[in-house]
Amino acid sequence: MKKSFFLLLMVCFTASAAFTQTKMWVGGTLSVASSDNGTSQSATTFMPQFGMHLNENWSAGGSLGFSSSKTEAGGIESKSNVTSIVPFARYWISQPGTFRFFGQGELPLRFYGGEVDGNDLDSYNSVGLVLRPGVGVSLSERWGLTMLMPPVFSFVNTDGNSNFYLGINDGYNIQDYILDTSLGIIYKF
Repeated sequence: MKKSFFLLLMVCFTASAAFTQTKMWVGGTLSVASSDNGTSQSATTFMPQFGMHLNENWSAGGSLGFSSSKTEAGGIESKSNVTSIVPFARYWISQPGTFRFFGQGELPLRFYGGEVDGNDLDSYNSVGLVLRPGVGVSLSERWGLTMLMPPVFSFVNTDGNSNFYLGINDGYNIQDYILDTSLGIIYKF
């Protein structure tokens, strides 16, 4: 495992040396949520990201995510953990500037596991294709923000069960759509 991780780092550094004229970035998101309305729920997600601008309109990258959640209701405690590998490609719609709009295509791979009252649940995996809009905001030459909206298209296969979702006029109001976004910070080099 250590050798594979070291090899992956070497490939990334070699790629960065080969694309010295290309702007790259690192960043990601951290999400923490908690609620207690008769049912106690808490969730944490950490999603670091690496990306590279291939040209004026195209970028490619990936995210590696770790999520855990815990629910307590009626004396029953359940925990779940998810590891995500999400390669993506972005097509930038607007010209370079402070605000840029993009469309992002993702191929998420997710690995699920968990337990209920100390008993392990069967683990399962999913793979999919997701399309979502987003906005990039340049705060300075090195720092920026990204805002990813909820998917407008999603096809996910979870251990043989497929789910298809097309999010055009599906009852979202603009407040729910904006509040369900993912906001991340990036550092460009």
